[in-house]
Amino acid sequence: MPLYEKENFLEEVLRLIRFPFDREEIRAELENHITDRTNYYKEQGYNQESAAGLAVKNMGEAKEIGRALNKQHNPVLGWLWLVTNGLAFILAILVILNLAIPFLSSLLSLNGIDKIPASDIIYQIDANEKVRLDDTVIRFTEVVYDKDGDLNIYYKYYDTRLWGLGWSLPGIGSISDNLGNQYLTGGSSGNGGVISRNRQVIPDFAAAADTLIIDYDSYNRKYRVEIPLQEGDENEQTK
Repeated sequence: MPLYEKENFLEEVLRLIRFPFDREEIRAELENHITDRTNYYKEQGYNQESAAGLAVKNMGEAKEIGRALNKQHNPVLGWLWLVTNGLAFILAILVILNLAIPFLSSLLSLNGIDKIPASDIIYQIDANEKVRLDDTVIRFTEVVYDKDGDLNIYYKYYDTRLWGLGWSLPGIGSISDNLGNQYLTGGSSGNGGVISRNRQVIPDFAAAADTLIIDYDSYNRKYRVEIPLQEGDENEQTK
């Protein structure tokens, strides 16, 4: 059977398929069916041309097949599927960017918080205290007391939920010391991202205090951290 007869059959079927993005898939399926039928007839003793002719003939009426396939590949549903997948792809890109940008921001801002010059430091403490508020993990990393009488609390935090990345922490709680002094917090600085690094400044902190106390109590969400300052084996005092 001449090749053009097979092509004519395929083209007649495909002309009735209104959703263009399915035509190549349908063409491939029909060609596979014709090939399978041709091989079957060859096994029955027909030569290549006769087997191919029977394969196309027994496929059925091209127009009927085209109409049936067009119903299965409804253009409205096809376009809806295409648009939905396009929107899903765009949404996936936006989600990836939403996660990637804070993550890259964190990587590029590891040293984004200004450090206090060594000449201005009275003492410096490695804290290493970790607490958790709901899905937010907070780690107090360092405490620095400077010659201006300011206590600088360095801490970092992150949200364990993917959709919570980049959210800001409203505050670390009330500040006091072992002498009974209560302090108002001063300025703060930090950077955003997957892991946010911050510095909270406590002005006029008592030089004689040997324990920093951080109390958080809001809507039954509580934690208390006590950080030794000028005494204890784990403290580092700058001379």
